[in-house]
Amino acid sequence: MEKESEQLIENLPHLEKEVYQFMQHEYAKLEEAGEKHDVAANDIFVEKKVSEKFNISEEEAGNIYAKVESQLSRFNEYRASK
Repeated sequence: MEKESEQLIENLPHLEKEVYQFMQHEYAKLEEAGEKHDVAANDIFVEKKVSEKFNISEEEAGNIYAKVESQLSRFNEYRASK
Protein backbone atom coordinates (compact mmCIF):
# COMPACT_ATOMS: atom_id res chain seq x y z
CA MET A 1 0.00 0.00 0.00
CA GLU A 2 1.30 3.43 -0.88
CA LYS A 3 2.27 5.94 1.77
CA GLU A 4 -0.58 8.35 0.94
CA SER A 5 -3.16 5.56 1.20
CA GLU A 6 -1.69 4.47 4.53
CA GLN A 7 -1.99 8.06 5.79
CA LEU A 8 -5.63 8.16 4.73
CA ILE A 9 -6.28 5.00 6.73
CA GLU A 10 -4.41 6.34 9.76
CA ASN A 11 -6.68 9.41 9.75
CA LEU A 12 -9.91 7.41 9.81
CA PRO A 13 -12.05 7.33 12.95
CA HIS A 14 -10.61 4.75 15.36
CA LEU A 15 -13.25 2.04 14.88
CA GLU A 16 -13.19 2.32 11.08
CA LYS A 17 -9.40 2.09 11.02
CA GLU A 18 -9.31 -0.89 13.38
CA VAL A 19 -12.07 -2.77 11.55
CA TYR A 20 -10.58 -2.12 8.12
CA GLN A 21 -7.07 -3.16 9.13
CA PHE A 22 -8.35 -6.29 10.89
CA MET A 23 -10.39 -7.27 7.84
CA GLN A 24 -7.43 -6.67 5.51
CA HIS A 25 -5.33 -8.91 7.73
CA GLU A 26 -7.98 -11.64 7.77
CA TYR A 27 -8.37 -11.56 3.97
CA ALA A 28 -4.58 -11.81 3.62
CA LYS A 29 -4.53 -14.83 5.95
CA LEU A 30 -7.18 -16.54 3.83
CA GLU A 31 -5.12 -15.93 0.69
CA GLU A 32 -1.95 -17.21 2.36
CA ALA A 33 -3.79 -20.34 3.44
CA GLY A 34 -4.63 -20.99 -0.19
CA GLU A 35 -8.33 -20.31 0.07
CA LYS A 36 -9.97 -19.91 -3.29
CA HIS A 37 -11.20 -16.39 -3.76
CA ASP A 38 -14.88 -16.98 -3.05
CA VAL A 39 -15.87 -13.40 -2.34
CA ALA A 40 -19.23 -14.18 -0.75
CA ALA A 41 -17.93 -16.96 1.52
CA ASN A 42 -14.82 -15.02 2.52
CA ASP A 43 -16.86 -11.89 3.25
CA ILE A 44 -19.28 -13.81 5.46
CA PHE A 45 -16.41 -15.49 7.33
CA VAL A 46 -14.43 -12.28 7.87
CA GLU A 47 -17.46 -10.15 8.74
CA LYS A 48 -18.46 -12.71 11.39
CA LYS A 49 -14.97 -12.58 12.95
CA VAL A 50 -15.06 -8.77 12.97
CA SER A 51 -18.53 -8.78 14.46
CA GLU A 52 -17.36 -10.91 17.36
CA LYS A 53 -14.10 -9.04 17.93
CA PHE A 54 -15.49 -5.50 17.80
CA ASN A 55 -19.03 -6.20 19.05
CA ILE A 56 -20.67 -4.77 15.94
CA SER A 57 -23.07 -6.37 13.48
CA GLU A 58 -21.76 -8.28 10.49
CA GLU A 59 -23.59 -5.77 8.29
CA GLU A 60 -21.83 -2.85 9.98
CA ALA A 61 -18.47 -4.57 9.50
CA GLY A 62 -19.17 -5.00 5.78
CA ASN A 63 -20.35 -1.41 5.49
CA ILE A 64 -17.23 -0.05 7.17
CA TYR A 65 -14.98 -2.08 4.90
CA ALA A 66 -16.88 -1.02 1.78
CA LYS A 67 -16.82 2.63 2.86
CA VAL A 68 -13.05 2.63 3.39
CA GLU A 69 -12.44 0.79 0.13
CA SER A 70 -14.58 3.40 -1.64
CA GLN A 71 -12.66 6.25 -0.02
CA LEU A 72 -9.35 4.68 -1.05
CA SER A 73 -10.58 4.17 -4.59
CA ARG A 74 -11.77 7.78 -4.92
CA PHE A 75 -8.51 9.01 -3.40
CA ASN A 76 -6.43 6.97 -5.86
CA GLU A 77 -8.56 8.09 -8.81
CA TYR A 78 -8.10 11.72 -7.75
CA ARG A 79 -4.33 11.28 -7.47
CA ALA A 80 -4.18 9.60 -10.89
CA SER A 81 -6.08 12.46 -12.49
CA LYS A 82 -3.51 15.07 -11.40
